[in-house]
Amino acid sequence: MELKPIAWTVLWPTLLALALCGCKRGSSAREAPITGARSDPPVTMRARWQPGERYVYRAEVITSSQMPRRNTGKIVRADTTLGQDLAFTVTNLVSEGSRVLQMEILAVQMETSRDDGVMMNFDSDNKTIFAEDNPAAERLQKLVGARLAFHLSPENGITRVDGGRELTDRLSANNNSVRGMAGNLLGRFFSPQFFKELVEMGMLPKDPVKIGETWSVTRPANTGLPGTGAAVAITYKFRGWQMHDGTNCARLEFSGTFKPNTDSRTNQSLLRKLTAPANQPALETGTLTGQSWFSPELGLAIETVCDQSFTTKSTTVRRTRVAAGTNNLAVIDPVSGTNAPGPTNPPPPASVTSATNTTTTTIQQHTSLKLVEVEPLEK
Repeated sequence: MELKPIAWTVLWPTLLALALCGCKRGSSAREAPITGARSDPPVTMRARWQPGERYVYRAEVITSSQMPRRNTGKIVRADTTLGQDLAFTVTNLVSEGSRVLQMEILAVQMETSRDDGVMMNFDSDNKTIFAEDNPAAERLQKLVGARLAFHLSPENGITRVDGGRELTDRLSANNNSVRGMAGNLLGRFFSPQFFKELVEMGMLPKDPVKIGETWSVTRPANTGLPGTGAAVAITYKFRGWQMHDGTNCARLEFSGTFKPNTDSRTNQSLLRKLTAPANQPALETGTLTGQSWFSPELGLAIETVCDQSFTTKSTTVRRTRVAAGTNNLAVIDPVSGTNAPGPTNPPPPASVTSATNTTTTTIQQHTSLKLVEVEPLEK
């Protein structure tokens, strides 16, 4: 079986339209029919990386956020598109079905825009696109060629990951700072955790399932959002059989809800509370929906698409004290009821004023993982 690669310049505008318009993948008129009945025998679905094959996956993440501009309250829209081409090969078979799977980053792309204006465009395979003196572009270029080695159990669970330190070093090369949503996404979607989810294919049921049956999992969320620390509870359903990219696949549909981290982070220093939000951006609500097409013959997912929606809030509280009978101002602890140490010498009676600012950000995120090529390794 050989699946042809898809050109970046053709694919990403289509995915962007899907993500921003909230459209579902295709329409029922263009999709192959879903077949099978509840009375059919149960199906076993197991991920299986075969020796002697080279698998190339295309991973894309499109994120659109809307948040008020500081001081003006005007809503600002920022879009970030990340793409990466990944090659997987089994490099070593161990006893009883264990194996080592090597992943290599072949190419990366990134585009950022704000209020309909393109801020940065980078493609490691297209030398005509050049982002001069851009920290994000410098980091992305250094990611090409990075490798991770996943040690897999017979059940395809990851027991060890090698190469994580090198990947981190490449991502933070030259200590260049990448801020905002782009920086957050770089850290999340070029991380061992993101690749782990692709390799393990944790959406598969542990036991054989029949058409129409469901199963649930809860796992850490890799949202690309700072300070969320969320978990996500997902319910999967085996809808039936469907032809997808010329392969007869088990179609899995899923939906889930994010569970915010309730850590109040009350032990921050006073200085940090004055220079950063008193509360890091906290996930208020979050949902996801998607589909996956799994080929039992290949033992791999042909494609998985997922649409996620989040709302986060961050609050900044600043309090000032005017000492009685003076014009002296002093900043005091912006969060009451915390574990931060108080002043050693209590001040004289004073008038206290406080200002609280809450920022709400809405984010839509579309993720696509697609198997674009399977080829035998050269001997």
